Amino acid sequence: MKKKAGYIDLYTRDISTKKWPSDVNFLIAFWGAILFFTVFLIIYGIVIGEYFTQLAENRSLTSQYKSLSLKDKQLLELSLKLRDLNIKSRALTSTIKSLEKLFHQKIKWIEFLDTFSGYLNDNVWINSLSIDPVMPDRRFLYVQVQGGAISLKDLNRFVENVERENQSVKVSFKVVDKKGVLYYSFGLNFTFDTKRIK
Repeated sequence: MKKKAGYIDLYTRDISTKKWPSDVNFLIAFWGAILFFTVFLIIYGIVIGEYFTQLAENRSLTSQYKSLSLKDKQLLELSLKLRDLNIKSRALTSTIKSLEKLFHQKIKWIEFLDTFSGYLNDNVWINSLSIDPVMPDRRFLYVQVQGGAISLKDLNRFVENVERENQSVKVSFKVVDKKGVLYYSFGLNFTFDTKRIK
């Protein structure tokens, strides 16, 4: 086949038989880039996987925290209710004890009056009687009596009866003439021990 004048044959060589350049640096860079990209994808995949794993754990922990917070609120409300119940229970117990004490003291007053009436005789009378518990334990009663007696003998017998069973007995008296009738007006103070009466 003759070549035409001025014609350049670009296909005198089969380009399919051409090979990659044998430049070593190019090959190292090429395969290094592929390796780097592969490692990057692996690491990226691991990081993304860890991220979603942590996200799922965080969501689970958040849900558990909300559940625990709700339970804590319920426990706090229950604790407050129990505290209120304890306060009311203590107040009720205190009230019951106070009522029992008042009832007990009422019985003591009745028994005291019964005991006190035994000190009197037919010729001694009482105009006023004041009874005050002595603090702090209220075991003792401070008794103040105002009254009268027909004779000094009757008054002395009354005072002797009081002194026989009580402490700190103090007495004062005076003669009263009321329209020609003489009698003894007296004031008597003493301390009464409630342990003596059951």
